[in-house]
Amino acid sequence: MSPVLSLLAAISSAPPVSALAAQLRDIHPGPMLVQAPDPRLQGWWALLIILLMGALIGAALLSLLRYRRWQRQIDWQAPELVPRLQAALREATLGRWPEVRTLQGEAWLAFLDRQGGSQFREFAPLWPHWLYGQGIPDPRQREALRRAYLRWGRACCCLPQRVITLRIRWQQGLARLRTSTRTGRSS
Repeated sequence: MSPVLSLLAAISSAPPVSALAAQLRDIHPGPMLVQAPDPRLQGWWALLIILLMGALIGAALLSLLRYRRWQRQIDWQAPELVPRLQAALREATLGRWPEVRTLQGEAWLAFLDRQGGSQFREFAPLWPHWLYGQGIPDPRQREALRRAYLRWGRACCCLPQRVITLRIRWQQGLARLRTSTRTGRSS
């Protein structure tokens, strides 16, 4: 034992010299105090959280406004419904996917289904007739076209381009993973 520790042990075990010394010996520091967090740091965290929430709310509002504009873009009772629908879909896709410029007919409808999760492909036999004015969709078909159009717009036009790109990459990665697990099982 070091000389300092032995001296302290001897002093603490020795009887108090005076009443004042006896009172002082009973005083001890107690448990360690926990340092209070800096309020400025808490303020910066609160500001960061508020800014992130504001950005998320702003993005949600922009998405909602885009979707509302997408909904109002087509007159669903117009006789030239399918040509207008085709023009709106072409305009929306060319900015994001320029490679679709050459797609026509069933390949075009399959692309729309693949990107937006809609069911335009079920109209493939009638689409050219409607597009070139040889017929018009009946009310049931108009409603199905409307649902497919709105679903496609919700998936592809109302989200920012980065989110759509991330979603497409995610889906491609899942497809690759599924094919690799299938080939792994079969071999």
